[in-house]
Amino acid sequence: MSDISDLILTLSPEDGSTIGNGAMLALLREHMPDLAEDDYIAARDALIDEGVLGRGKGRGGSIFRVTDDLGDEDDDLDEDEGDEDDGFELTHTEEAAPRQPRAKAGKKVARRPDGPVQVLSYRHGETRVNNPEVGMVHAGTDPDGDKTVWAYDPHLDPVLNFDSARAGIERLIDEALASGDLEQMRDALQELKRLQAPYLNWTGKAERTSVEVDTVSLHVHERVDPATILANAAKRLKGKDSATQWRQPDLFAAPFENLPLRQALDFYHHEKGWSNRLVAGDSLLVMNSLLTKESMGGKVQMIYIDPPYGIKYGSNFQPFTNKRDVKDRSDADLTQEPEMIKAFRDTWELGIHSYLTYLRDRLMLARELLTESGSVFVQISDENLHHVRQLLSEVFGAENTMSLISYSTTGGFATSGLSRTGDYILWFAKNKEKVKFNRLYLRKDRSEAVRGDYDQAQFANGSRGPLPKEQRQRPETVPEETRIFTDDNPSSQGEGAATEDWDWCGMTFHPGAGNHWKAPVPHGMRRLTRANRFLITPRGKLRYVRFFTDFDQVPITDNWFDIAGAVQDRADPKVYVVQTSNKIIERCLLMTTDPGDLVLDPTCGSGTTAFVAEKWGRRWITCDTSRVAISLAKQRLMTASFDYFALRYPHEGLKGGFDYETTPRVMLGKIANNPDIDTIYDEDHPKVEAALADLNAILTTTQPKPLRSTQGVRKGKPVDFAKGDTLHEWEVPFDFPEDWPEAARAPFDAFHAARKGMQRRIDQSIADHADQETLYTEPKPDRSKLRICGPFSVEAVPAPTVLSLDDSIPPQEANETVARSGETSRQALWRDELLKTGVRGKGGAMLRFAEFETLPGLKHVHASGSLAETGERVVVSFGPEHAALEQRQVELALTEAETLRPSPKFILFCAFTFDPEAAKDIDEVNWPGVTLLKAQMNTDLLTEDLKKGRSSNQSFWLMGQPDVDLRKRKDGMWEVQVNGFDYFDPRKGDLVSGGTKQIAMWSLDVDYDNRSLMPHQVFFPMADAKGGWNRLRKTVRAELDEDLLEQFHGTVSLPFEAGENRRIAVKIVDDRGIESLKIMSLEG
Repeated sequence: MSDISDLILTLSPEDGSTIGNGAMLALLREHMPDLAEDDYIAARDALIDEGVLGRGKGRGGSIFRVTDDLGDEDDDLDEDEGDEDDGFELTHTEEAAPRQPRAKAGKKVARRPDGPVQVLSYRHGETRVNNPEVGMVHAGTDPDGDKTVWAYDPHLDPVLNFDSARAGIERLIDEALASGDLEQMRDALQELKRLQAPYLNWTGKAERTSVEVDTVSLHVHERVDPATILANAAKRLKGKDSATQWRQPDLFAAPFENLPLRQALDFYHHEKGWSNRLVAGDSLLVMNSLLTKESMGGKVQMIYIDPPYGIKYGSNFQPFTNKRDVKDRSDADLTQEPEMIKAFRDTWELGIHSYLTYLRDRLMLARELLTESGSVFVQISDENLHHVRQLLSEVFGAENTMSLISYSTTGGFATSGLSRTGDYILWFAKNKEKVKFNRLYLRKDRSEAVRGDYDQAQFANGSRGPLPKEQRQRPETVPEETRIFTDDNPSSQGEGAATEDWDWCGMTFHPGAGNHWKAPVPHGMRRLTRANRFLITPRGKLRYVRFFTDFDQVPITDNWFDIAGAVQDRADPKVYVVQTSNKIIERCLLMTTDPGDLVLDPTCGSGTTAFVAEKWGRRWITCDTSRVAISLAKQRLMTASFDYFALRYPHEGLKGGFDYETTPRVMLGKIANNPDIDTIYDEDHPKVEAALADLNAILTTTQPKPLRSTQGVRKGKPVDFAKGDTLHEWEVPFDFPEDWPEAARAPFDAFHAARKGMQRRIDQSIADHADQETLYTEPKPDRSKLRICGPFSVEAVPAPTVLSLDDSIPPQEANETVARSGETSRQALWRDELLKTGVRGKGGAMLRFAEFETLPGLKHVHASGSLAETGERVVVSFGPEHAALEQRQVELALTEAETLRPSPKFILFCAFTFDPEAAKDIDEVNWPGVTLLKAQMNTDLLTEDLKKGRSSNQSFWLMGQPDVDLRKRKDGMWEVQVNGFDYFDPRKGDLVSGGTKQIAMWSLDVDYDNRSLMPHQVFFPMADAKGGWNRLRKTVRAELDEDLLEQFHGTVSLPFEAGENRRIAVKIVDDRGIESLKIMSLEG
């Protein structure tokens, strides 16, 4: 036994990975050909009891070596980390790990790498055009483009219409098609015929056969690289630079490619390295920009759209980053974002009609962005499922329908009828004939199989029969050596070549009238017989034996009921009110994309699609109108960590794909066409025949009492040895009968040893010839590497400047789609409101005005007036109605103000929200004798018809600058402390000093280049024990200095050296997603 044990340990993988029992037995028999399976099991179980081996899972069970140098870290997992952390127990890099107690038997512990741990991210070899960085943009370098017109066919499209008068055209069409001039008339006549079909129609559809979309650039505001940020908190190693050893030098040296200034200013004409993209702005504008400015048509592999399910308001938007329990039509939960108010009006103001227009326009551009093999998924509830499916059929063509997927949600929704416990995903292809599709599988559960169809078994001695009732009721008691199986029909319907009778066990079988055998006759059926893959039912029917281990997977269908309750991984908890399950998007992504492919989600929300795409090595672009959503997504991505999946061809990068697990798939046809079975049979079966002949000779000589046959032609009849009857192979019992003479034991054992030996060789040949199915959900992780999110840019759609009062446009129809422009006709109303209420300052101080007038010829200065107390001149520039006031408008308004005589004493910028770059410009302008002020406008001015009552009678209030302290330390290093910024509380109706309580996140660029912000340090003051950087896996945090990491949750920066530009940038984001930016010079 010790020899077997030593050999098992020698053949077990040293790295702690598993090896199946069948594979181990085959390896052992290469060294010990006569090894019995029972002897292996006994030696294996003894090693497990000693704690030297552990028991794994998988097909037929598995084992793994318990390594001595590992602790039992699984017991120390944080509650919120769960299964996502398996295999990430890693040694500290600064010293060798101390010897730990041996792991408990049966508990799998992954082997730690011998070398230093690498923390890295995937990088993509693709490029992207150089869209503008926000610090380089002004009216001259990035002018507004012409509107892009997208036309659609309104004939096919929440009502099915049919015009009976059109039926008379049928005869005319048929006659025309039958005429001689087919080539010239066929297309037109077929189109007329198509017009007779029922079509979906809604208000405004037929009247609007095209849509005009502003053509704008996407401005880069931030370049985020989590590795650059976390390197500041890496453990300091003796004699080494922490950042160099912690990061992977060749990949992390330049996370973003900075083009030379001249090329950088030549927007869209130069390629630069790929970085993923998080875009703030309306999805229609973003997709139009990708198509027209960046020529990305036909380059997106998958688009996932999760639109609002129905015609609601508050329940679909989240007003604060830390508040998910929002209620529909609650004043307290009404969004304060003007962009979201616009989104509501344009998407729902006319109910279902606005909703369908909103979706139709975006689906139309989505089709243009997709590759020929691409797919689009739309997540929707049953409320509007029928409308959206018809809409997708119109845009993509009904012939490109792939599937209607139904999935379970976490619980039932109370309705007047049945509770709703699921939602749907509509899957359409750009071209069904060319669609990319990877088949996904779920691993079968052995216990469920035992309770289900796999209720028969081949036991350790080789006998077959139904599983005992107690084992079916308690599947965990079924021994590993018991091979459970189900029986299947070996014949198929339809006439074929294999319709002949087949003889086995002395019986004759026919495939049945109108049927044929699935295997060719005779060689295919003979191989199945020799492989012992048939059984005879009690009613005398021939059936095929399908073992559970033949294929331990089941294909995923269009019913995803297995993910009920899987709203989020415990390592990635829910942060957003309408957050989609990771598992849902993972399946869609894995089915239709490969590593390196590009994924687009125009409904970002909390960034689940971007998170999943990052996890699986796909490139991604996502956008959202809500600043709250963008802030949550940015934080979620920065603090994400994942398995590092090994690349199949490392020199090819992600495009070469991952190294996936595979699983054998044994099929009847493969067995029937395996000639090795005949070879093995011819070699080994003579031993079986010889042993059987010896056994029959002894039995006919000693003549024990008759034996009742259990199968075959003599089933139920006695085999009387006294009369000279002999046993056939299938009649030999599996257990030695008590009344048989001892002399029969040796040939009996020899018979079964020869039979088992032949069966083992045949089974191994079947496994060797089996097809290998790729498990796209199971790429092999590289345990020596840890992975964090790769670099991504934070971008924004610029808002158009506001028209002058003289040029203001009339109100637009409600069926306009979201955020076509920032133009407004409400300046006159706002001017009157400003004159009536004034501007409120801190501590109740008021800025009141005597009068206002318009200034002819000025477009960006909208009113001129004087202060009531001093008579000093003040001019006003209003921001867009449903977007942020941007730096371009600030620049143009200041240019106009410079022409005024006498010069104004005050320039007042009023906006519902300020772009941080614009706010920074206003704060930094140094115009002697002129004071620039920012006044935030109360969004109640936009929502008076939506709210039950105004939160405050104050419509305008002054905004302060971010309160930031910059100081030089005694050691020559610098540090920054943020103290918050002035904060208007709409519930109190007053301007208060927010302090640090409302700071959701702040970031520091220690070497600001005036192009865009690249954070080197990022802080989450509002984060709890499971938020902010605490979301990183324990194994990644083990490579970081916990004290330094803890500072990343405060308001004082880590010390830093002055950079080449000797400027820093501090960006503060409050819990409403509002951003403030301050630039400071390093002097001294």
